[in-house]
Amino acid sequence: MELLMVLAVFGYIYYLRNYADLRTRSEKEEQNLMEGIKLYQDNQIQDAFNFFDQRIRSNPRSAVAYLYRARCYKTFEDLKAAMNDLNTGLSYDESVFGLHLEKGKLHFGKEQYELALASLNKAVFNAGELDPESYYWRALTRQHLNQDKEAKSDFEKEAQILENRKNGAVDARIDEPFLDRRLVANSLMVVCTSAILIVVVKDAESIHLPYLMAAFSAVAIGFVEPVKGWILAIMQCVLMIGGYFVLTHVPESGGKRELENFSLYGSSVLVFAGSFLGAFLKRAINQE
Repeated sequence: MELLMVLAVFGYIYYLRNYADLRTRSEKEEQNLMEGIKLYQDNQIQDAFNFFDQRIRSNPRSAVAYLYRARCYKTFEDLKAAMNDLNTGLSYDESVFGLHLEKGKLHFGKEQYELALASLNKAVFNAGELDPESYYWRALTRQHLNQDKEAKSDFEKEAQILENRKNGAVDARIDEPFLDRRLVANSLMVVCTSAILIVVVKDAESIHLPYLMAAFSAVAIGFVEPVKGWILAIMQCVLMIGGYFVLTHVPESGGKRELENFSLYGSSVLVFAGSFLGAFLKRAINQE
């Protein structure tokens, strides 16, 4: 039993470390580079350049770092170095729409409109409806290529995105489907932990081990799903109680039945309480 608990604990730790965070690679990089991004946004270009230059030296595969160093080079009017950084960044991660956008703008500045359009098409594809600037530059490029109808459509799309932002519309990155990859992945983990908890309830000699396991799994639920954790908590309770009565032999009477009842229903209560605690901890960490 002790071995089962240790394996479950370390399995959850490994899962939280490697799989619970389903952000894209570029989103994680942006978070880690936020200090330098803030410098760039505050127009402290030299300080921003030094920051990203140092980060590239320590992590030469960071596509987002190349993007912002390229923007610094562009401000310094070193367009060749900027283009080199953009191409290098794209070699590591082609999903970063900013790399395609900046590359398209450089081609546009050189009047290489066909090349600009190719890059801006990729920028729009990767950005979706997150970035009006990609539509704006593609519209300008299409005007130079006498694609007036398509240019008008892009200008209208740009205006629509800006209007949505002005009216406080939900960002496309936030307006995700309710049943997303994160929820599905975490649901699979809940199935596994529910099965483990049933085994623990059946074999435990006291309430302490089931309660400890339930509390740990519940905090993990809230941590990985701060918003939708209540769904996983309900799911785990249903699976635990349903699995216990359907898949196991329930003692007819006596101390063993009382122990299992206390362990089962007490663990269910802890699942709800712990999931709220986990969500609180996750929000507290994110605010630091």
